[in-house]
Amino acid sequence: MIIKKPEALFPDLSSEAALGFFRSGALIIGVDEVGRGCLAGPVVAGAAALDPGFLATLGYRPDGLRPQGRESTAEPIHPLFHVRDSKLIPEKDREPLALGLQGNGILASAVSEADVGEIARLNILHASMLAMERAVALVEESLKRRADVVLVDGNRVPRGLLDRGRAIVKGDQKSLSIACASIFAKVHRDGLMEKLEARYPGYGLSKHKGYPTPFHKERIRALGSTPVHREGFKGVR
Repeated sequence: MIIKKPEALFPDLSSEAALGFFRSGALIIGVDEVGRGCLAGPVVAGAAALDPGFLATLGYRPDGLRPQGRESTAEPIHPLFHVRDSKLIPEKDREPLALGLQGNGILASAVSEADVGEIARLNILHASMLAMERAVALVEESLKRRADVVLVDGNRVPRGLLDRGRAIVKGDQKSLSIACASIFAKVHRDGLMEKLEARYPGYGLSKHKGYPTPFHKERIRALGSTPVHREGFKGVR
């Protein structure tokens, strides 16, 4: 019995399974970025490689679909069954979930950044691509193995991953690997913005995380920009 897609907004492993995740043990890395639309702070990418053997023990079928009833059972629920697009997870739940996932069905994970200087030099699109390439490289280095396939959230693959990358639009809602990467990236970046709040008080960075809220833009007008603001972005300049 399988949960139907419209019934739950939880990603599964169907994309991974189609590429040999269970059949051949292919190393598949999911990668996603967060912070692309912000006015302040770096763009952060997360990457994650899941363990096919462990996922099989949780009841995932060879076609990658989720077992039914995992959200409603009274038994302890594995953290992987709570994974979804990080934007859909309440902020208070993200960090505990990320901690619960570490080493628990995940072979390796990593986060990487492209800072405001790189964003200014490369533009935000290419800086995001660079951060994703870096995160994937860290996972490959950790596992001492090159990925067979890299699943990338969005509609384009970073240049350095073209030989093994597959773009998936709304991948963080479809691929469990990408969704895990999304959570790691979001938790890392949110923590970073909370630290920057202490360094640059008055902007509310710990609340809006650098996104272009009316309050954030008003604070920039009142106080001016800081070294972590993205000069040249509308709302900063």
